[in-house]
Amino acid sequence: MDKERRHNDNGDSGDTGPVLRAWADIATRQANEVMRRPADDPARTAALWQTIQHVAAIEKLLPADDPLRDGIVPSLGILMCVWLDSRGPGQQRDAARQAREYTLHHLRWADRTRPLTDPLAVQARKALLWLLVPEHYARAMRALRHGPRQEPPLRASGPQPLTAATRDELAEATHVLGRLFEAPKDPQLLRLLGAVVSEIKLTLSEAVAPHEENTTEPTGTAPLEDAGDALDDALQGVFAWALEDIPRFTGLLLWLSGAVYEVRISTEKAEEEVAVLGLDRPVFAPLRELLAKLRSGEGDPRVLAEGARRGADVARRALRELPADVPERARMAKLHAALLLQANFLVPGMMDFDEVDEAVSEPDPDPAGRFGGPGQVTLEQWLTSLIDAVRVQQTGDLAHLERGTARLREMIDGLSGEGEKAMPARQAVASALAGRVNAAAMLGGSFQAADAALTMARELRAAYRRDGSPPSRDMVNAVVFASQQELALARRSDDPTVLPRLVEELTDLYATLPSDQENRFAIAATLADAHQEQSARNQDPAELRAAARYLRDVVETDERQIAALLAPYFPAVRATAMIQLIMIEPSREAADHAVAEVHRILEGPQPTPYQELQLRYQLGRALLHTARHLDDPGLLDQCITELARVRELMAQGHGLPHNVDALTQLSEAYWLRRERHRPTAVEDVNASLAARGEALVRLASDVLLQLGSEHGLAVARTGAAQALWLAYWNTVIGRPADAVDALEMGRALVLRAAAASRGIPELLEARGHPDLARQWRAEVATDRLPSDAPAPLLGRSTERQIPGTLRRRALDALGAGSGADARRLLGPPDLAGLKAGLTAAGTDALVYLVLGLQPGQDGFALILRPDTGNAPPTVLKLPLLTPGSPPLERYLDATARRSQATATATATATAADATAEPRGQTAPDREWEAALRELCDWAWPAAMGPVLAAVGPLGRPPRIVLVPCGALGAVAWHAARTPYGRDGRAHRYACEEAVLSYAPSGAEFLRAAARDRLPIAAGQVLVADPELSLLWAEIETEALRAACYPDGLCYGEFPTAVSDAPGTPEDILAVLPGGSSPAAAVLHISCHALVGPYPTRSALWLATPPDGHQDAGRLTVARILDGTATGQPAAAGPLVVLSACETDLSTRNHDEALTLSTALIARGAADVIGSRWAVRDASTAVMMAVFHDFVTTHGLAPVDALRAAQLWMLDPQREPPPTLHDDLRGEAARIDLDQVHLWAAFTHQGNPAARSTV
Repeated sequence: MDKERRHNDNGDSGDTGPVLRAWADIATRQANEVMRRPADDPARTAALWQTIQHVAAIEKLLPADDPLRDGIVPSLGILMCVWLDSRGPGQQRDAARQAREYTLHHLRWADRTRPLTDPLAVQARKALLWLLVPEHYARAMRALRHGPRQEPPLRASGPQPLTAATRDELAEATHVLGRLFEAPKDPQLLRLLGAVVSEIKLTLSEAVAPHEENTTEPTGTAPLEDAGDALDDALQGVFAWALEDIPRFTGLLLWLSGAVYEVRISTEKAEEEVAVLGLDRPVFAPLRELLAKLRSGEGDPRVLAEGARRGADVARRALRELPADVPERARMAKLHAALLLQANFLVPGMMDFDEVDEAVSEPDPDPAGRFGGPGQVTLEQWLTSLIDAVRVQQTGDLAHLERGTARLREMIDGLSGEGEKAMPARQAVASALAGRVNAAAMLGGSFQAADAALTMARELRAAYRRDGSPPSRDMVNAVVFASQQELALARRSDDPTVLPRLVEELTDLYATLPSDQENRFAIAATLADAHQEQSARNQDPAELRAAARYLRDVVETDERQIAALLAPYFPAVRATAMIQLIMIEPSREAADHAVAEVHRILEGPQPTPYQELQLRYQLGRALLHTARHLDDPGLLDQCITELARVRELMAQGHGLPHNVDALTQLSEAYWLRRERHRPTAVEDVNASLAARGEALVRLASDVLLQLGSEHGLAVARTGAAQALWLAYWNTVIGRPADAVDALEMGRALVLRAAAASRGIPELLEARGHPDLARQWRAEVATDRLPSDAPAPLLGRSTERQIPGTLRRRALDALGAGSGADARRLLGPPDLAGLKAGLTAAGTDALVYLVLGLQPGQDGFALILRPDTGNAPPTVLKLPLLTPGSPPLERYLDATARRSQATATATATATAADATAEPRGQTAPDREWEAALRELCDWAWPAAMGPVLAAVGPLGRPPRIVLVPCGALGAVAWHAARTPYGRDGRAHRYACEEAVLSYAPSGAEFLRAAARDRLPIAAGQVLVADPELSLLWAEIETEALRAACYPDGLCYGEFPTAVSDAPGTPEDILAVLPGGSSPAAAVLHISCHALVGPYPTRSALWLATPPDGHQDAGRLTVARILDGTATGQPAAAGPLVVLSACETDLSTRNHDEALTLSTALIARGAADVIGSRWAVRDASTAVMMAVFHDFVTTHGLAPVDALRAAQLWMLDPQREPPPTLHDDLRGEAARIDLDQVHLWAAFTHQGNPAARSTV
């Protein structure tokens, strides 16, 4: 009856067959999911048993010949084996015996019936091996982790005879081992099996065998030993060559060293190659066979690697027996190293670098043992270089990287310039050198090293292009390397010109290469990257389709086409391509395949933590994308598992610089899971916020690694979004103090890193590192070469140190090489420190203005008040501060158009324009002015009105420091206005109600507030436009000298006065804090200034030095920040007035707040007056004259003097000061000076205190 029912249920004619198969599919997926659960998951055992019952029920319904049994029976056995292991020794003996027999029955069926190469059958055989010899298996696992035991465990009663049952199970285990040795490539499994064999042999050697039985070793081990003995004999014959036949020995070394650079060849051709090495005698047969297999790649790589390793061990033993001073010692050391390298290229991680003998780098004293003529690369140099490369790749050892790089530079210096082989040799060594510098950039995190690698790559590519030969392996490698460097630069600089040119060049090259070209896959991978980046910028689906096409080419590449040197690393390249395909074409099937492939690699031959981190990060990122796209909670959980492991690796010190995105992705994954309202929602919220906070701290560390503000900004610009996200959600869930901490950690990172860097030499000296302190000062004092400067690559080398590694060594010496320690060095302030700073500066509030994250989300203000103890910041909800607010968007668009028009007009200006009448308003001007008025109307209800009300009436105008975040940094908040004006005026402005100053962050506010002001009498410098193209600027400067600073120095060009200096950037830097001359107490600059396409390139247009290039007269933000001498700024700083266009404006990266004004504050100025928009006409000259009158005559602090001047402009009853220059007196009577665009451009940054400068 049962049989009939089963037949009907599974018959082809019944309806239940498809149902049963669907049930089996569900059970298989359920089994896979439960097996992926962590071993310490308390619910795992119950889930296992439930799955076992499910699978067992399906097995009972399957007839004996049903193909589904091929998967169901092994799976059931494996699940039972895991369940037995999880149950431990506590279960009843009879039940345990029955469960074990049931499990053995299923596993033996899989072992007996399934193919040797079936992955599920391999897992079943491993489970069967564990069940047969559990103690041996456990000891083998421990040996892999901790090293083999040196002695057998002590027994209380001496050796014991083996029972018949134990012998039977050992014999069965031996047969299972033999079948597992025939399994597909898995180096880790090979090592495990070898360890189990050793444990079984040890058990047999310890046991007392019965007299009637002959104890035999496990099947399959004797042939290996016999082969090892034969190989030993063959190598002994080769060792004799080292003394008796040096040319033949050298030929073998050259073949071993060169074969790794070649693609695999057929067995027949490999045997022909090996035959000419002189290995034709019978005694050499094992070595001849091994070398032929190494060359062809035929056979299991694990077995081949073990053979090469065994040969290396024989060479090492022979090497140890040689005296230190015999010539053959260097030859044997080279053979030993060459065999180690062969093993390692087959199974990465097998090479123990401590085994390599120092003699490998010694030249052979006999000419017959040398390779290459004078001035060419020697054999020992190539071997040493190759060992260095492998060591760095597997260990990430920066110190060794530097030593190896120095050796390469010495090799370049020693190469002769003569002969047809000289240039290829230099190119080959230069390629290796460029690769080391690139490795330093990846491991050390310095964009300076990345720039150096790019320069080298460009020179190499140019050298191959000049050669004009058809595409070769080396030429393709050079193009790929250069393209990858160009792509990295394009990503961090947003240069729109790079990608189209790159895609065109690589597409043409790819089309010319034959399909079996060994490194064609590298061109495909780079093209895919370029197309994906293009798609991210222009949102063109065609770009993604092109990327997918090239990624499939990479996935389908035949590994046999790849050189032995690269073959071990290609699986990771293929896995990366599979992961990228998921990002383009997300599906559950593709995700499962990618997960399986990545885990196969990770379970393979000892991947380094860095490689594991990169693979898991890429996989986790793709799984998050796919989980979001498919709404798949299972994939989301997998994503969190992968990225949580990445986080663990980073915490253990294995994180590479610029891997912050892994933590960001983990934070997003937790947040996405929280949105599903799972029971873990609260835990997921906390985990998400913690991961995002950790990302910010590590980002700060990455910024600190950079030399120069431009490189620092390239890293820091991702921090703003992190900080705003973290601040927003901390505020929403009621943690405003954590929100302030997030803003402080993620804003103005470049300015904060610049401040921290100045104190590092003193810290190094205090910690006992005077040499590092001296090198740090020397590096900071030296201007960096621009990235396109020629490098001494193909000629003699002059630079011994890898660029950028000094900072890594110095920060590591201070314990600040990781995120947590970097936080202590950067020192973001806490709430208590900020409140104390407000009290000391006499300031009533520090206010952060924050937009909502998405349209429709309310923004808010975080308000800190002095003398409020431990009270958290006040949260002020601001519904109008939402992204996409029309007044803000229209203003930003109009400002961009007007700035572009201003830049064009300035670039075409000539000295002949100086006496021309001001042109009428242009269309961009009119559009911008209308947008500005609308913005000011919006700014009052959006923020300033509620903020002023929250600060409260104090009986006087409150003193407020604003920290506007994101795009809010472009708003002139002091010009926010309400339609309820006083004295019959149409509007009332925020600056009438409060004394307002701006700061990039609370930390920068504290630094500036602690700085005293230099007394005005200490000296003044007035700088006029060197081109005499700004009529009112010259009038303004002469008027200030006549009325306020009669003893001031005049820099630049003046129609009448004699100039004291040309006014070059060097002249201005000299009188700034940290300059070569005493700092001026007042520095007033009236010249052209433009916002650059990159914040660090915004510049004042000053005088060009004699014989200087076109841009030598531009004083950029980067130069102001980077040109500072080491050491903290003085306790007192100057007042700097930038009466120029857009000197307190950034068109992008607003949260970094990198403007000319903030750079000067960071340089050491106490106060800076800058402008938010272009100012041109007489109204500016009038306002500047009034401002300086308030500073000098009335003794007001700069922040109060600016407010007084702006109120004067708003006053219809204004009276010109007595000191006002005649040329300006008439302008002061204009009735339009109260127009917002004429007076509101200027802002104050710096010390907000009311203390005067007189």
